[in-house]
Amino acid sequence: MKNKIIYFTNRLKEQLWFRPFVFCLFSIVAALIAQLADDAFLKDWVPTISKESLSDLLNIISASMLVIAIFAVASMVSAFSAASSTATPLSFKLVVTDDVSQNALSTFIGAFIFSIVATVALKNGFYGKAGIFILFVLTILLFAVVIITFLRWVDRISRLGRLSNTISTGGESGIV
Repeated sequence: MKNKIIYFTNRLKEQLWFRPFVFCLFSIVAALIAQLADDAFLKDWVPTISKESLSDLLNIISASMLVIAIFAVASMVSAFSAASSTATPLSFKLVVTDDVSQNALSTFIGAFIFSIVATVALKNGFYGKAGIFILFVLTILLFAVVIITFLRWVDRISRLGRLSNTISTGGESGIV
């Protein structure tokens, strides 16, 4: 039974929709948790952050993440196409289940969802002074994660789908 659960979990993780779904859940929870800071002792200790500046930052993130997510999908489809025409079916599966590309797409979609949820909550007065500060910190952290993920993904996507990279990836995993 344990082996079946592990097998099912591994197959689920390979699905392209799974990681974006999980990242979206984390994004929604993070945006909503910032409100809990208003009930804590933090409200007396945190600096005041302008709602407008945070709203502008969230709007920039939401607009850019949607564009980057579309670009990521187009790049992945192009890499899949290149791999399918130059590699074996087994090594093609390695390209499709590439962790870096899936994590990047998940990060971009999750950041988009986070910014939308946070913007709606912010515009409807869901946050007080401490909540706005925590949301600002979460937004800056998310922005840093997106930049690092984007740079890592660009490096990977430049090699993804090339026959030599596909063979070396398969060789490392012992599949090809």
